[in-house]
Formats: sequence, structure tokens, C-alpha cells
Amino acid sequence: MRYLGNKTKLIPFLMHHVRRIQRAPGVACDPFAGTASVSMALKKSGWQVHCGDLMAASYALQVARVELDDAPRFPASLLPVGARNGTGAENVGYRRLLAWLADLDEPAGSDGPGFVSEHYTLQGAAGREHGRMYFSPENGRKIDGIRTRIERWTREARLGRAETQLLIATLIEAADRVANTTGVYASFVKTMQPNARRPLELRPLKPTPRKNGAGACSAFRGPAARRLATIGPIDLVYLDPPYNSRQYPGYYHIPELLALGWTPPPEIRGKTGLIPDEGSRSDWCRKHRAPGALREVLEAADARHVLFSYYDEGLLDRAGIERALRERGLPDTYRFFHQPYRRYRSDADGPRRKYRRDGVSAHLHYVRCA
Repeated sequence: MRYLGNKTKLIPFLMHHVRRIQRAPGVACDPFAGTASVSMALKKSGWQVHCGDLMAASYALQVARVELDDAPRFPASLLPVGARNGTGAENVGYRRLLAWLADLDEPAGSDGPGFVSEHYTLQGAAGREHGRMYFSPENGRKIDGIRTRIERWTREARLGRAETQLLIATLIEAADRVANTTGVYASFVKTMQPNARRPLELRPLKPTPRKNGAGACSAFRGPAARRLATIGPIDLVYLDPPYNSRQYPGYYHIPELLALGWTPPPEIRGKTGLIPDEGSRSDWCRKHRAPGALREVLEAADARHVLFSYYDEGLLDRAGIERALRERGLPDTYRFFHQPYRRYRSDADGPRRKYRRDGVSAHLHYVRCA
């Protein structure tokens, strides 16, 4: 999934320094998990990982990629009798269930198009009123049918929590591949891009297997300080907070909608169809509150090692981060590392944004606390 601040390209750099500070894997916490790419890398290296994030979409990805060790099987009763291949088995595999969901073509309700079709495609009156072209009408209908079916199964207690989140994460990634955007959902493109014309495809996600007898990993939705308070003493906390004023709920409101569902329907507002986000806006995206957010998280972290990831253009300056880490840990152990890399970034906000390739330096601050 395309995501602001995603660290996939920086995994080798990050894991190099993780191995430098602690050779043997232990217990780690990644409370700003995002798409869970760093949590996955830690788990692959043998760490027991407890991840978290404010965003419901991130929570689904955490469960799918980190908490689960392998793909679960699902009750065969979820499928019509004719779709069970006549085996009489009690369970069906993840891929088999996705194949059936991908072919699902449920008609819209008597009250008109489904929620996504109504608000985020030109098929719906609300979508046409605001010119919202986030999805093609065909893909909007598919998304509505699949998410409504997942909601029904969950309400009927036919799916467990982890199974529900795995299916939601699969749908979020599928929808992102055909979204008519330039990478974030703060705006949509006024003409259908080639990727948005392709049919929705449900591709199975791959949970990360547990390694070397590590303990069970866990996922969490909520503030970073609360996540840290739930796990007690650990070896490593990896902090990767938002670094600029862009609030994630406004940039990823549609993945968030798919994660939360629309029962009851949320109040939609604005040209882009934003959903209520009071509980998921971050103090890290407010310049006057970011220093306090850093202190709160450091005070909550009961860890031997703290790694703090940031960018050279963030709201917090390097000197302030260094001072906070030295005050929290052993001052002489503080270290600073940086990694230049290339990325695409927008030169303006709004529907006319253009993207250019530029250089940026990722910062990694370290201190030992005990």
C-alpha cells in the first residue's frame, strides 16, 4: 500500500542498526506501525513484536502481517453449498474464500447504490454532486459487496477478530491498487487512470511466520504511549511518528472507512468525502504539541534501547530530539545516524499537485536506557 513515511526502502538501513545495538533478537515495540513494514522485518529477524497505531487501517495490516503467523482457515459454511467443491470439509482456505468473494456480485439495496458507490464514484448522487472519482462504478460496487459481506459475517459471529481483520486488510490493499489517486486520498484525479480502470483483484496477503521460538506478536489500535504502557519492560522500542503537519485521517480516509465499515453510516463532509476523525488526529502533526508528544512517549517506554526515526524536514529539530533522548537515557550512549535516499514527493497540495523526485535524509537517533 502506498503510504506516507513508509520505511520499506529503508529496512536494510534500519535492521543494520538494530543488529548493532542488540545482536540477539528479543522483544520489540513499534507503536507507529503504519503499514507494518518495520514490524514485519523485525519479526522475520526473530523478534517478538508488539505493534500499534492510531489508524484502524493500520490495525488491520498489523494483524494480517505481524500478529498472524500464517493464514487461517475459514468455516466452509461461509460459502454457498455449490461453492464448496463438494468435499464436505468443515473449513476452506484463505485463497478459496477470496476467489469466491472476488466473484461476488450482490445487487445494491433497494435504497440505491452501496456506500462507496454512492459517495466515492460517479454512480451515486453524492459522488456526482462533488465529482468524486475515487473508483470506477464497477470497482465501487465490488468494494461495497465485499465489505458488506465481511460486516455481515462478523455481526453473525461467523468470523473471529483476526480473520475479520485479515479480510479487511486484503480489501484495503486491493482497493488501493485501483484507487484513482496519486498515492494519497486527499484528492482524486479528474480522469480515470489506467490502474483505476482495472478490475478489483483480491490478492492474498502473507502473514509473517514466527521464527526461532519467539513469543506471539500482537497488534493494537490506539495512542503510542498507551501501547507502550500495555506491554511492560522490553528490549527495543522503535519510534517512527508522523513528522509533518499532514494528518493521516485526512490523507487516508477511504482506507480508514473500509477498516471501520459504515454501520451506522458516518457523516460525510467536504469535496473529498472525509469521515469523522476526532479520535485519530495526532499531536505529532502539530508543531506546538510535538515536543510534548515526544516526552510522553519516552516516559512511557520501559525499554533498554530506543530508536527514533525521523526526517531532516520534520516539525521537531534535531537538537530537540537529541536533548530529549539524552534526558531519558544514558547521555553518553546517544548516537545519530542518517541515510540519504531518493523519493517522490508533491510540490503542492491539491488536485493539481505534481510529483518530483528529490533527495531526503532519514534520521535515526539512538539511546540506551539501561
